[in-house]
Amino acid sequence: MLIKVRFFKCGILQCNVVLNEGDIVTIWIDPKRVFLVKLAKGKRLDTDKGYILYDDIIGKEYGDVLKLSRATAYLLRPILEDIYLDLKRPSQVLYPKDVAYMIYSSSVEPGSVVIEAGTGSGFLTISLAHFLGKEGKVITYDVRRDMQETAKFNASVLNLQDRIEFKLKDIREGFEEKGVDAVFLDMPSPWEVVEKAYEALKPSAALIVFVPTVNQVEKTYLEMEKKGFVEIHAEELILREYKVKEGATRPKNVGITHTGYIIRGRKSIKTS
Repeated sequence: MLIKVRFFKCGILQCNVVLNEGDIVTIWIDPKRVFLVKLAKGKRLDTDKGYILYDDIIGKEYGDVLKLSRATAYLLRPILEDIYLDLKRPSQVLYPKDVAYMIYSSSVEPGSVVIEAGTGSGFLTISLAHFLGKEGKVITYDVRRDMQETAKFNASVLNLQDRIEFKLKDIREGFEEKGVDAVFLDMPSPWEVVEKAYEALKPSAALIVFVPTVNQVEKTYLEMEKKGFVEIHAEELILREYKVKEGATRPKNVGITHTGYIIRGRKSIKTS
């Protein structure tokens, strides 16, 4: 019996999937040739190793292979990290190592309701929408309409747009929601909205902030202390990948080191 499901409805579980039009596939040829595509009849992917007709993929399953004129292509079920392959990214995006830790530290779960600001290209937005599931909700704010349009497009590619509410507003004026499960900030001056985030959060819920410079860390951390947050941490994550070769395994010469800083804390009940 064939189990027909779509990407993200299976979560990260392994599923036997017959690929249909509208499904998302990662096409892996080699480490330098990896493509994230959404299947549509009549379209094709052109590479320097040969072309692939999407009609030839429809009806196959994840894990199948296709022979190109000069290589073999593997049809893989996308993982979240694959969104960094071909989605639009007109702005700097958060890296998977930071996104994963931010979500883990927030203790959100399927069904949670969270706020994000700003939207940017939508990579954190998409990751949150995936983890919160179809019963959860991401409310994302930004002051730039063009960035939100990009994020909407990226979310639609992955069939996640129904889990996200986009709002065009300067959050220094305040959030419209109360009692949310977490607030995520990726903006130039997050210390200006720490109090607004406090007002929007449930007691004990987390504020998670990402900034690129230590000056921003200091201002945000101290403001969180003033405004009633506890268990505050300022952290940086370093990721180093290894080049594996028999008898000569070593770290790669190029890797992802500094990307930014994460400040996180939890809302306490203010006392007079």
